[in-house]
Amino acid sequence: MSKLIFSSKCILLTFQITFNLFQMVSYSIFSASTNKKRIWVLYSFLCLSLLGIGIKHVNFFNKSTAIVATQTEDDQYFNIAVLADTQYYTGERYGGNMNMFYSQIDWITANAEKEKIAYVVHVGDITDQGDKLPEQWERAKDAMYRLEKPLPGLPYGIPYGVAVGNHDVRPNGDPNGSKIGYTKYFGRKHFEGRPYYGGSYNDAEANDNHYDLFEVNGEKFIVLYLIFNDPNKKEHYDAALEENVHHWGAEVLAKHADRKAIVVSHNILRPDTTSGSNFRAGVGFAPKPGTFTKQGNRIINKFKHSPNVFMMLCGHVSGEAMREVKFEGRTIKVLLTDYQGRRNPEYTDKDRNGGNGILRLMKFNQSKQVLSVRTFIPQKDKILEEADEDSNFSVPLYN
Repeated sequence: MSKLIFSSKCILLTFQITFNLFQMVSYSIFSASTNKKRIWVLYSFLCLSLLGIGIKHVNFFNKSTAIVATQTEDDQYFNIAVLADTQYYTGERYGGNMNMFYSQIDWITANAEKEKIAYVVHVGDITDQGDKLPEQWERAKDAMYRLEKPLPGLPYGIPYGVAVGNHDVRPNGDPNGSKIGYTKYFGRKHFEGRPYYGGSYNDAEANDNHYDLFEVNGEKFIVLYLIFNDPNKKEHYDAALEENVHHWGAEVLAKHADRKAIVVSHNILRPDTTSGSNFRAGVGFAPKPGTFTKQGNRIINKFKHSPNVFMMLCGHVSGEAMREVKFEGRTIKVLLTDYQGRRNPEYTDKDRNGGNGILRLMKFNQSKQVLSVRTFIPQKDKILEEADEDSNFSVPLYN
């Protein structure tokens, strides 16, 4: 009993010391007259104190100054990587280049096991000019096919899907237009036989409306992809196709009612125009809800009736946004991810960087029921984090 009392006192004392040291370190970090040696001495003492209570790693020196603890053995989680509007990488325009695209993909494959990346979503506009310039499809294929390199436990590589954006078809935005490059490199024949591939609308070779299936930690998921079909583009909008595809999609989701569903379409949300992060890095505040596009309104009003839908992902308009839709006691999170309009200083239209290789990682913590979003630029020798609130945040996963 005496040993137990002594141990409890030690733990309480350790917590008190830790707290005091934390205050000192925090003050030191944000003081303009800090002595670096003093910081590291205090940091070392703090780490030793925390080791005494079982915390193995603390990081005070990243951009968000957040305390990061190692995953506990009880935590079950996985990540989905989101690629947004890579059109200026494959088009090599407005400051974009293929090295940005390659850096994104290479980081994903190198960190797939460590980060438990279960799936990769491309929200569309993988090219800038579609079949007008076939070399852009070649570039897109060269980048995306790197995901297919076999990994331990993944003989087909990392599962992934690609939405069809308005720039991926000719004429631009025509859902019935030319999709030769998309069909050749990302069509049904390319994915058939892969265990995660579900099928396409009407078994179409083009695969422009399709779905994928995957499972992580005993939890099953379905990802439904819908083609760009914008009512605002009156010369190309196909209402009958929309109705048929939506009916097919709802049937697919009903058939897989035991799977949690993510709907991906290029054009669902537009960003809040007051958000500075639409064009500049690191200046965003709490995620703004944005507004639904006309196509987005039709998608949410159709698929909110599918009880397994909990998330929608889109791109198309440069910016970040997250909108929550409450329906019949459920919450559907709609996230816009698009960096094509980002700029370098002096932030004029002449300073565009094509997207700058920005990658989004969504962590699904199944144990804690938390969705955490991280946005960063992977480079060979460093990671450039975006620590502003609409680029790096956590919200309840399903509520």
